[in-house]
Amino acid sequence: MFCLLCNSEEKLYDGLCKECFLKEFELVEVPEYATFTVCSHCGATLKHDKWVQTGYYDDEIINDAIQKDIEINPKLLNPVIETQITNNRGTVYDCILHVSGNIIGEPIEKKYPIEVKVEKGVCSDCSKFYSGYYEAVIQLRADDRKLEESEIEEADLFISNEIQRISKTNKLAYVTERIVLKEGIDYEVGSYNAAHKIAINMQKQFGGHITESRKIVGHDKSKSKDLYRSWLSVRLPSFHRNDFIEYDNKILEIKKIGSHKFVGRNIHTYEDESISWKEYDKIKKIATPNDIRQTTITNITPTDIQVLDPDNYDTVDLKKHESMERFNIGEEINVIKIKDRTYILI
Repeated sequence: MFCLLCNSEEKLYDGLCKECFLKEFELVEVPEYATFTVCSHCGATLKHDKWVQTGYYDDEIINDAIQKDIEINPKLLNPVIETQITNNRGTVYDCILHVSGNIIGEPIEKKYPIEVKVEKGVCSDCSKFYSGYYEAVIQLRADDRKLEESEIEEADLFISNEIQRISKTNKLAYVTERIVLKEGIDYEVGSYNAAHKIAINMQKQFGGHITESRKIVGHDKSKSKDLYRSWLSVRLPSFHRNDFIEYDNKILEIKKIGSHKFVGRNIHTYEDESISWKEYDKIKKIATPNDIRQTTITNITPTDIQVLDPDNYDTVDLKKHESMERFNIGEEINVIKIKDRTYILI
């Protein structure tokens, strides 16, 4: 038998001598061009069937685009494919494939030119953003009162800063809509995880407490699971700093509002007391700084201080506390009347 190309009488492989066989053997079948997809809005690249923010089109992405469209000859053993980018013409990359392997016991290597084209698409996150998709609603409310303008302004700024921070790692961290309602403000947030973080941080910043509810809003057939939307209610307390509350048969002047507790000064003992937000439902706001009055000290004894009732100017004897040693007769001091009882404020 003779080689079909050179008439050699050597051992034949598919009708060809070894030299001709290696020369004619195609390691891969290369298409006219390969493609990869880039989001036209954010620049994310579809890589291994997932959208990733690369910031640039690296060799791996281009190599992946080529390898998904080429077909390796099944006779080639131990194939290795490397991509060399030789030129970039806008949305087209000129590349050379360096393909190597083994066939009939011999190493073989060949080069194949190929174009890689960039196609525009829309990633899943941008698709959700532009369609108004949202997973959670942050509801800003205040108990037993209207939100103050200053509270709304602070919340708007706080949420804006949180969104900017979280969006660096979560593309669904955005507010699709801010809705002004009679009872407060609603913020529709793309990501539940982002909304939950923001709500927790708002509670740490402004105090109050959080309640959460959710309901089914659809079904994802591809993943066979229900889709939920959550409502995170951040309820600011009915009181502010320096307001007066009643708790456990005690009257406290609020001195500090924190994320896990708040501190009030007992206006009878003048001792500070910490109260957990878990006790919030047992609290009643009973006075504000606007209810504070001024009166005059008329007499001081080792155990009592006598002041004028700010309403009828009768004299009232009040128990003297060690912190009142600096008071002098005739001095103007702050007092508050709650349930017809007068308290000296210090």
